[in-house]
Amino acid sequence: MSPSASQVKVNFLEKLKDLVPGAFHDGKLDIAELRKIIGQDFFPDDNSFGLRWHGKEQCIQLICEPSKYSLLPLAANSIDWNTAENLFIEGDNLEALKILQSGYLDKIKTIYIDPPYNTGNNSFTYTDKFYSNSSQTKTAKIKVSVDSLTHSAWLCMIYPRLLLSRRLLRDDGLIFVSIDDNELANLKLIMDEIFGASNFIEIFCWAKSETPANLSRKSKKVVEYILCYQKTKTSEKLKGIRKKTISSNGLLNQSNKINTLVFPPNIVRTKIADEKIKKGIYGTDKYHVELLQDTKVKDGFFVLPVHIKAKFKWTQPKLDMEISKGTIINIPTMRLSPSYERPEYEAEVPPNLINSKVGVATNETSGNDLKMMFGAKVFDFPKPVSLIKYLLGFSDDPDGIVMDFFAGSGTTAQAVLEMNAEDSGHRQFICVQLDEKTPERSIARLHGYETISQITMKRIEILLEKINSLPSNTKLSIHKNIGCKYYKLVK
Repeated sequence: MSPSASQVKVNFLEKLKDLVPGAFHDGKLDIAELRKIIGQDFFPDDNSFGLRWHGKEQCIQLICEPSKYSLLPLAANSIDWNTAENLFIEGDNLEALKILQSGYLDKIKTIYIDPPYNTGNNSFTYTDKFYSNSSQTKTAKIKVSVDSLTHSAWLCMIYPRLLLSRRLLRDDGLIFVSIDDNELANLKLIMDEIFGASNFIEIFCWAKSETPANLSRKSKKVVEYILCYQKTKTSEKLKGIRKKTISSNGLLNQSNKINTLVFPPNIVRTKIADEKIKKGIYGTDKYHVELLQDTKVKDGFFVLPVHIKAKFKWTQPKLDMEISKGTIINIPTMRLSPSYERPEYEAEVPPNLINSKVGVATNETSGNDLKMMFGAKVFDFPKPVSLIKYLLGFSDDPDGIVMDFFAGSGTTAQAVLEMNAEDSGHRQFICVQLDEKTPERSIARLHGYETISQITMKRIEILLEKINSLPSNTKLSIHKNIGCKYYKLVK
């Protein structure tokens, strides 16, 4: 018989004391502190706002149940077991998330997941502890198909996983969840509940296709959505792309007040021939420039300080900061009109549309890339590596841990490895993938891949073999986390 609601809450409190002792004061639960930690109220009244569905209370009980599984290390299936810090876990991600609580609480920098979209497409089967729409009891296995698929079943699948994943995030950590319109509205509500509406960042729209299918009578499906939340929203700006410039920007502006700037010696570049330049009035008919002290040019640089009085855009502190960042200062002619060139602009705040304009590819491109890697189309609609790298770059930590517990074909692992290759970072990945069967007579099955998890790990193997084949002075094996440890969930 199913436990009563009161029994569920009592059991939950007992577990919570062990899991979150900071939420208890003088033996009593501090609701405000608990909300900060888990982002939702476990004791709602009838008038409270939020998403309700059949099986929600049992979700909470499920979270509190200790895992009956453990991680079995498979050194023979791993790559450089003794030194690797990257992890691949084969099995149910709910159980994996429970087990990872002990070692990775508050340690994950970024989570990206691409869960089932609840489309009703029976070509995809996800075996897990769902709750059916017609029963209050837990079911061992429910196939995601047209017959049994419900919003409640999907919510019961995703809700406990999101709750557990939040506890793994660092305070500044971000989570990205890909979704389409089937569950977008429900996902937004439960993420507001779990992470807190105040920690919502954005619903990004990713242009998934340049050639959308003409199947609908109403609209073509061009975009998918990516919900982004931060565990505790900070004032830090997210970083999008960096625009490079080779144009010269004048430092004078007629509408500004007259100001004096001192340009340090051996910094300012020029085309003026080697000579001493006397103090005096220079400039043009439009701009009045006064050199306050004599200066000198040699070998294309002003080798003495340059004291100029004019209508400048910048103040002295701004000039000093730009020089320290590598901004190039030019006074090219005897008009003594300064200009500047930045090697690159600061990263822009990312727009909520993600497409080729920010360097992100489509499903068509990523599908072809994966096909070239495997020699066959072994996985449908993999996410582009450029998409994951772009998202991870919003708030990057080159020493951070990245998690994907719906790992699929292993795109997130590749993104992490490529980012490390590009900047010599030490990012680690944790990928979890259920050993769900590939469809009978599918291309994947014909090429020997009986489960999705085999495809995931094979992609990691291909990438690491490629890295380890590089010359010893260039390969990433100088980093201790270049390999990957393989674990399997077993009862």
